[in-house]
Amino acid sequence: MGGMNEARFDPVTACWICGERRLSPVARAIFEFSNYAGQDPELHAALTGESIDLVRCADCGFGQPAGLPSLPDYFGRMYDQRWSAEWLEAEFHDGTKDLIFHEVLRGLQRRVPPSERTLLDLGAHVGRLIHLAAQSGWRAEGIELNPRTSAYAEQATGLKVHRADLRDLVAEGRRYGAVTLVDVLEHIAEPVDALRGVHGVIAPGGWIAVKVPHGPNQLMKERIRGRVFRGYRPTVADNLVHVSHFTPRALRMAMEQAGFADIDIRPAVPVVPPQRPGMGRAARVAFLRGTAAVAAALPGGAKSPLAMNLQAYGRRV
Repeated sequence: MGGMNEARFDPVTACWICGERRLSPVARAIFEFSNYAGQDPELHAALTGESIDLVRCADCGFGQPAGLPSLPDYFGRMYDQRWSAEWLEAEFHDGTKDLIFHEVLRGLQRRVPPSERTLLDLGAHVGRLIHLAAQSGWRAEGIELNPRTSAYAEQATGLKVHRADLRDLVAEGRRYGAVTLVDVLEHIAEPVDALRGVHGVIAPGGWIAVKVPHGPNQLMKERIRGRVFRGYRPTVADNLVHVSHFTPRALRMAMEQAGFADIDIRPAVPVVPPQRPGMGRAARVAFLRGTAAVAAALPGGAKSPLAMNLQAYGRRV
């Protein structure tokens, strides 16, 4: 466990995807909560300065922490981010993820007939994806537990954003033609259980769209940065913000276990970076689309070193 403090962490001894127990350390996650000292002094005192191994499964390649913080409601407290109204406004109008959102919607439009285009965005944040989906003709809703972002998303989009557990929507009998999880699943421990919950809210024959970072390739990228930039410490998991680190194999296995079929996994387009001198937005978008297309064309596709992110679709059966 790499010196894991047993009093502060509950060990995780088996892979969350395949159950394999041959888990090897590949990185170290550091906890730093000094900015929570006023908001949550217990969180700050309990974990600041602690660290935990990120381990990789020898069978499916999935990465996860060697243990989870034993502090009650750790993830809820860590994600209790109290953004200002100005920050929320800027986040909604920030278009750096629009390329990702449009690619996800384009893939779903090829799979879901117009009469069945009801969409639920899980982890809707400030509502940018459901806003774009509604503009494309979807009857879109979101689900977001953070009260600040969910309230803003409803106000900004005029669309329904549920502040509820996914199980509540299932119990109410709500079903959607498509559910999206864009940069969400990597934040969830035991992701197969989360995908099973999503399965329950998708109409029979409906589709799920998942976008996640490619775990090993992101770690490789961070290590290269550490060699190139003096003083840079590679990190992919500090504070366990990213707790689940997928390979194409692990993502496919997770979706299959959750009851999805016709699974298609390919390299995903990345975030469009802020504008730099000499390259306009159109050129940057074309370059990023081209990079993703090259990654998809290489032998192995989503397994190639250029695939920094993974885009997956699956049909509920």
